[in-house]
Amino acid sequence: MCHCGRELTFQDCCGAIHKGKQIAETAEDLMRSRYSAFVEADVDYILATYAKEICPLNEREEILEWAKSVEWIGLEIINTKAGQEDQSEGFVEFKAHFKENGNINVLHENSFFRKENEKWVYVSGEYPKQQKARKLPGRNEVCFCGSGKKFKKCCGK
Repeated sequence: MCHCGRELTFQDCCGAIHKGKQIAETAEDLMRSRYSAFVEADVDYILATYAKEICPLNEREEILEWAKSVEWIGLEIINTKAGQEDQSEGFVEFKAHFKENGNINVLHENSFFRKENEKWVYVSGEYPKQQKARKLPGRNEVCFCGSGKKFKKCCGK
């Protein structure tokens, strides 16, 4: 299964977008592919998908270091607004779960995307809730990613 949570292999999902074999058709597709790029520590793809005016090229090493320093657990799409193939702007609210220094953390963001030269790019994000570390669910508890599976059969693998 792809890192983004879709039931496709990474090569047939986000990996194909990273390699340019497919395009991110929607803002959500781009958001998912960016999450997968963080999991894979593909900093070149991450930087290539920023809007030109905000691309943090001078932070390349910091982005790469952080992406490699955490254990990515799962992605949860909360909501999307617009951002369809025939639109030019959209929002994707998501939670990216990760483990850092022994604690489970959640990056909860409502991201704004737009099309530049017919390709979706990340423009900005707002943080709806304060990020807090939390304990892992028990092995037999329902996973926090929203899959409905037990933690041990899902993100706890």
